[in-house]
Amino acid sequence: MPFLLNHHFDPDLDMDNLHPQEQDDGSVDHYELNVIQNVEAGAPLAQWEELSVEDAARAKPRFIYDKKVFPAGRGTGLRKNTPDTLYAAVDGCVMYEDGKIVVRRNLTYPGDVDFHTGNLNFIGNLTIGGAIRAGFHVRGREVAVQGQVEGARVEATHSLNCRGGVKGGKEAFVESAGSIKASYCEFGTLKAQKDVMVKGALMHSTVYAGNRLAVGGRLTGGKYYSHNYIFVGEQLGGGLDTDTSLVVGYDPMLLYEDGEYNRRIKKLHGKIASYEKLLNKDDDHRLEFEPKLKSAVQELALLKKLKVKLWEGIYRSERLTDCKVLVTGVVKPGVEISIGSAYLKVDDFLEDVYFYYDNDEVKIGAAAKKKKR
Repeated sequence: MPFLLNHHFDPDLDMDNLHPQEQDDGSVDHYELNVIQNVEAGAPLAQWEELSVEDAARAKPRFIYDKKVFPAGRGTGLRKNTPDTLYAAVDGCVMYEDGKIVVRRNLTYPGDVDFHTGNLNFIGNLTIGGAIRAGFHVRGREVAVQGQVEGARVEATHSLNCRGGVKGGKEAFVESAGSIKASYCEFGTLKAQKDVMVKGALMHSTVYAGNRLAVGGRLTGGKYYSHNYIFVGEQLGGGLDTDTSLVVGYDPMLLYEDGEYNRRIKKLHGKIASYEKLLNKDDDHRLEFEPKLKSAVQELALLKKLKVKLWEGIYRSERLTDCKVLVTGVVKPGVEISIGSAYLKVDDFLEDVYFYYDNDEVKIGAAAKKKKR
């Protein structure tokens, strides 16, 4: 009796002939090509079905077998109590490879992430051989990008390495539940639960480092948040015409949430003002926009309450006495440094200094050497 191998994934996925994902309204999303078929360990991949000779004649010959022998490759497995089903043994991407069903924990894309690939969302470790172009979204466990990250969104559930750097165009958002490494970054946002380490220059960006921020080259322009420690090797600040702000001592993840609340509150204030103007036009406008105004006012009140609770958590996260900003190179005038509620604006050239918290003040370490230019 012939046996049909039914699949719980698309066995005919053609990586060279991908199509955009169709939406409910009939439109297509050119950013979503569904190139990766993710499975979790324990998920069924394929199972046997007995067929009559007549049914077998109508089925795809490729998946008709005389014996129930799975084309099982690495990353797959069987269970004694369900021998007719093949399962994923690991988290990863399921596919056919050399005639075998495999689940790969590591994927490498040799080229760029663009309209040929669409967005990439992978449960395992992902290496991008080229660049990630503006507007695209990449997500993986451990992510390594050999080329540039442009105005894209990149997320890693463990660690992230931007070997080609980040040239964000004010749009890039790079986030990791672990640490982030980058060769350089300009006009981007970096957010890491642990450390952020930039080998070269970090310029005109926003960084949230849950533990430490270390910059081997220049750090100029932008806002930088770190819970414990900031190190700059060559130069901090770009002079009085470049706004450079450093904040240490509070949990940056909570400060990021506060920024999100502020953006939502600002948007609601705009909606409320617009609704209030429309209410006065006529009765029809009043009937339409009065409920919307009421809803927006209620949401605004809730956000303000949540913001108060959030700041209670921010104040509890204070680590002031252990905080430090160390610069082995030059510090230019105009740099603003906050450690908790203490604040200092640098008004002279400094070299090889460190900043620390003492009695509600930001002070300069005793080894500081002022160097006038």
